[in-house]
Amino acid sequence: MSKKHTKRIIAYEEYRPFWHFFDKKAYIMMACMMGGGIGLRAAGVFPDTFIAFFYSGLGCALALAGVVFARNYLCYHNLMEREQEA
Repeated sequence: MSKKHTKRIIAYEEYRPFWHFFDKKAYIMMACMMGGGIGLRAAGVFPDTFIAFFYSGLGCALALAGVVFARNYLCYHNLMEREQEA
């Protein structure tokens, strides 16, 4: 997914604020997933050990995605050169 979003961001012709990193569909998906997670946790559907294990895995995945986006930001000029060659 980070490749898809990075490619879309590179295609912008003008400066865009940071909240344009994701498209509308991605924000809607995030809102639904967060709302569902909060609702399931508040309802007590899953035991605390499952919640701790799940959030640990989710946190690691999100941290890794953040590292990939940070790398793409730092290597922006290289990405732009490759995109222009293609």
